[in-house]
Amino acid sequence: MSRYLRTYLLAVALPALLLALFGAALIARHVELLRRERAERLAQVAGWGADAVAAEVREILDSRLRGIEGNPDPLRELRRLAREDPLVRNAFLWRKDEGCVWPRRTGAAEEERKFLFRYEPLFSGAVPWTSPGGEADAARGIRPWGSGDRQDLLAWVRLPDGDVAGVELETMAWFARRRHLDPPLPPGRTTGPAFSAELLGADGGVLLPSLLADSIPVEGTATGEASLAPLFPQWRVRVRSADPDESGAPAFWVDAVLFALLLLCLAGGGLALLRAARRERLDALRKTDFVDNVSHELKTPLSGIRLSAELLAEGRLPDGPRRDKAVRSILAESDRLDRLVSNLLDFGRLERGRRRFDLQRVDLVALLENMQVEAAVGGFDLQPGERGLAALADPDAVRRILSNLFDNAAKYAPGAPPEVSVRAAENGVEVVVADRGPGVPPGLEEKVFERFFRADDSLARRANGSGIGLSLARGLARGMGGDLVCRPRPGGGAEFVLALPAAGSAALPESAQRSARP
Repeated sequence: MSRYLRTYLLAVALPALLLALFGAALIARHVELLRRERAERLAQVAGWGADAVAAEVREILDSRLRGIEGNPDPLRELRRLAREDPLVRNAFLWRKDEGCVWPRRTGAAEEERKFLFRYEPLFSGAVPWTSPGGEADAARGIRPWGSGDRQDLLAWVRLPDGDVAGVELETMAWFARRRHLDPPLPPGRTTGPAFSAELLGADGGVLLPSLLADSIPVEGTATGEASLAPLFPQWRVRVRSADPDESGAPAFWVDAVLFALLLLCLAGGGLALLRAARRERLDALRKTDFVDNVSHELKTPLSGIRLSAELLAEGRLPDGPRRDKAVRSILAESDRLDRLVSNLLDFGRLERGRRRFDLQRVDLVALLENMQVEAAVGGFDLQPGERGLAALADPDAVRRILSNLFDNAAKYAPGAPPEVSVRAAENGVEVVVADRGPGVPPGLEEKVFERFFRADDSLARRANGSGIGLSLARGLARGMGGDLVCRPRPGGGAEFVLALPAAGSAALPESAQRSARP
């Protein structure tokens, strides 16, 4: 495992993983809190519905009891209620010493006998008459009664003479005739959520599917329940919600997306920093190699110049061919040193964006013929080409580009001079420098133009060079509005194609147009 990968894992990936686990726990807790809050809200709605149902039942029974209290003949009113009121299942009159005086067992109908049997403990005195709060001898009360899923409700009132009169609620009739209840609106809302409220029995079965006005069936998992005690201890009101605001899913996804973006930024930023650090390290290594290579490149011509100059100064070279050879060596090494220094200066100007170009009409064939006769430039084989092909370029920059291409070919393909040809292109003129060297490895056709880059093979390691020649050449070409590309040569080797705008073309780069102004 590389040092950079370990650094990334320890400094970025591991903290990001811990943050992800911590964030997942926070999101889960947030969602759970939202679910609890939702359940509490639905329980409040269910409690409101239970209270509304209880208030409605009490109002029904209280109205019947008030009619009995205000009637001078309570028994007559009881009989009327039992006969005419659909919400009254049975009515009764009870006396302390006599028990239930109406209806009596003798001559009672089947329903009346069942009623007397159902409330026998109460009518016999075994169970006292109490109010809903459990107070004995209360003026009136409502008594739940039943077993299993059956829930009966008995309302009673004490008459002035001590008798007890009351009625039993007809639950099924109340189910059929009850009015719907409008659901409460949450704070700040003008429309109600999609609630579905239902009445559940002791066994969980639905006794009444709709308790709210305009309610619709809702298949939601969010529910809240409330008991109908003390009127119906075994019954419950259950509320379901289909309102999107009542679900924790939107909040969960918002939290998850925001947290995922945070982790992505953290991991991506760490990865970008890691890559930047690696790139800086590679640049530093390449710059070190560059300094070493440049030092070697500078030292070689300086050593030759020094040696020849010392021989001449000491008079050890008499007049004749040896002296002339020493002078030519000094001139050649001086030209080589001048080219290297010029490359470094041009490279620095390009890096700072301060290289200026003197654009003019350049006859490329004539320029190459002049370079062929210059002793300081390595030989090359100029292919027959169309004369008169002219480019709009800086002559010194073109010479610098071609010199670097020739030097590059001499390093990697020694003994075989490169073939140079000039040809017309669609939008300009091209100069092709082709050699029969090892060529550029596949995939590195663009990387060879990066500064300080050298292909990692044995030949590249053995060849001298500063690592800026091709980068400088492409920079000069693009600065004049052209380009320099590399491609494999059929049969082996490499081709470097210098494309320049044709003379008379108006397509000049902005920098070239500025530099061309007087």
